[in-house]
This record gives sequence, C-alpha cells and structure tokens, in this order.
Amino acid sequence: MALYTANLLCFTSLLLSGVAVRAQVQPNGAAAIASEEIPRVVPNDAPFARSSAHQPLTGNERWNLYVRRAFWSPGVFLRAAGPALGAQLNNEPPSWGQGMEGYSKRFANRFGRFALQETYEAASAAALGHEVRYIPSKRSGFLPRAGHALVSNFVTYDRRGRLTPHVARIGSVFGAEFTGKLWMPAGYNDTATAMRGVGVQLGVTSGFNLVREFAPELKRTFTWK
Repeated sequence: MALYTANLLCFTSLLLSGVAVRAQVQPNGAAAIASEEIPRVVPNDAPFARSSAHQPLTGNERWNLYVRRAFWSPGVFLRAAGPALGAQLNNEPPSWGQGMEGYSKRFANRFGRFALQETYEAASAAALGHEVRYIPSKRSGFLPRAGHALVSNFVTYDRRGRLTPHVARIGSVFGAEFTGKLWMPAGYNDTATAMRGVGVQLGVTSGFNLVREFAPELKRTFTWK
C-alpha cells in the first residue's frame, strides 16, 4: 500500500509539473534547452542584487531543464551514487542487505528522492515564476564565491529579477524527504530520519553549486594540454 501511494504521488507531482511549465509556453513555441552553466541572468558585483538583465525561463525551457536535471544528465546519477554508497557502508537500512542488491535499493531510494525534489521544485517555481538555474557570482575571491554558492540554496530571483526566498527549493527538499518515508522500512520512516535526509539533500545541492561556481577553474585544472 505504501509503495502504491508513493507511485501515485510521483505520478501526480510529475503531471502537475508538466501542467505548470507548459502553461508558460510562448505563442511561437520556440525555446532552446536552458543552460545552468550559462544562465541568462547577469547580476552585478553584489553577492545578490536585482538584475535588470533578467530574462525568465519560458515554459519549454523550464520543461527541458526539469527533464535534464531530474532524469538525464551525469549529475543525476552522481548525486544519487554518493549518498547511496554512504548508506551502503553504514548498512542503512540493515534489512536491505549488502552486495549489489542492497546498493541498488539504496541507489533507487536516493535517485527517487532527488527526482521528486526536482519535480516539486519545477512545479512550484513555475507557478511562482522563480529562477531555478544556478547564477554564478560576479565577485572575486574564494570565500565570497563559495558563500554565494551555499546561499544560493536559499535565495533566488523572481520573474522581475528581484531577490526572493527560494521557497521552491526548500519546500521541494522537505516534500521529497517526507514522501520518501512511504517506501522506507520500519525504523527509517520517522520524522527524525526524514529531517536527516533534508540535510543530505541540501548538502548535495550545495556541493553541486560549488562545482558550478568554480567550474571554469576546475576545467582549466583538469584539462590536459
């Protein structure tokens, strides 16, 4: 019964996401896939400030970005593989066992939660008109840029380029973790475990924000000449 309810919630949230983003499609229907690496938002030198150059995502861009971030990019698998490996090493939950079978269950658990997070976030951000892409900092220095990457989990831009709380991101993390309780075995479906999962989700997202922020430097470092 719990698995059936979880599947129903996943399907419903996916449907809502599609309805929300498709409602914003422009009349000509022409839109390229949105890029998180080169967003069309150009903030000034302040860590977070209103951007007069802000161009909101179209409906098609939101949909394509959602599909790529939730299901079809290398990062999708990496962000599920790491937490799944940690759970495997800690043997949590013990009833899932070890070996490939145990790891596959733990991987599916994390993958499902991240997919739910992206679904909830895409639907709510589309309804609110909030930016979901990562906006790189224009500041210099490691600490200011790292701080910008971490704070980006909690603030974003609205359709007018104004700074606003990232309620879609935070709400989606809580929603995904508390939905994930439905398929967990006894002892791992309580509120405390869900809150710990919220920390894992936010931590992984922060890590990816740091990678996005310092991607140019990382690319130069690891590119063979």
